Amino acid sequence: MIQEALHDVYRYRNDVNEGNIEKINAWISDDFIGYFGYYPDKEFEIYRAESYKQDNIETLKGYEGKSPYWKYTDLTHHLRKPDEIILSSIVEFYFLEEKVASALAMEVFKKESGGWKLYRQHMEGY
Repeated sequence: MIQEALHDVYRYRNDVNEGNIEKINAWISDDFIGYFGYYPDKEFEIYRAESYKQDNIETLKGYEGKSPYWKYTDLTHHLRKPDEIILSSIVEFYFLEEKVASALAMEVFKKESGGWKLYRQHMEGY
């Protein structure tokens, strides 16, 4: 089960780096909750599935021509339930091959009827 989950996590990350918004948002669970604390102008932002998907669309539009890339360095992963994998990672973000940000991330992917989906995400500046 863990290999199946990791396979899908890596497919999700690949889709993120390819920038195909339809594929990216298809990975997001309808029950998604995200907590992001890495913004320079506010303490944190909380997202639910629909607001996160909409933000993904707007964000990727703003990245056009900048060759965005997310590099994941996994720290830990394990199944916390038979249908949930939890991962911790350092995520480095690049524009035109220059690192512009780093975050410490905790992500939970949950196996749903359509496959493994991003269910929870917590990111802090690193």
